[in-house]
Amino acid sequence: MLQDVYSNRTESLSYDDIIALYFATKPEFRKNGVWLMNDNTALTLRTLKDKDGNYLWRQSDDTIHSRPVVISPYMPDIAADSIPVAFGDLSYFWILERQPLSVKILTELYSRENLTGYAAYERINGRLIRPEAVQLLSIK
Repeated sequence: MLQDVYSNRTESLSYDDIIALYFATKPEFRKNGVWLMNDNTALTLRTLKDKDGNYLWRQSDDTIHSRPVVISPYMPDIAADSIPVAFGDLSYFWILERQPLSVKILTELYSRENLTGYAAYERINGRLIRPEAVQLLSIK
């Protein structure tokens, strides 16, 4: 089961939330860890500063705590009851091919236009095989 780190704020993130998420991940998973978030969350994190005015996000190489940031449009925005940020070693997320790719040629369907259509089907699955490798930041 994935571990959640909960933000103390509703519908926002703080510098402390990101630090807590980083250190909630075991050291062996931090060394290959990546941050996963969408563009809107990245924009918010780019503006976070510590108490000395230093940015959390290092602009020169797009890293947070020297770990790269991966942008995914499939991650949710920062909102109540959402999980906008994940951090950890995603190499433990395996994608499995359940059924090999099969292709059907659809000659009859497009015969009037003198075209050939193709229908492809593949069944895949994914699973995090080491749940402790990835931590999630949940907004209350």
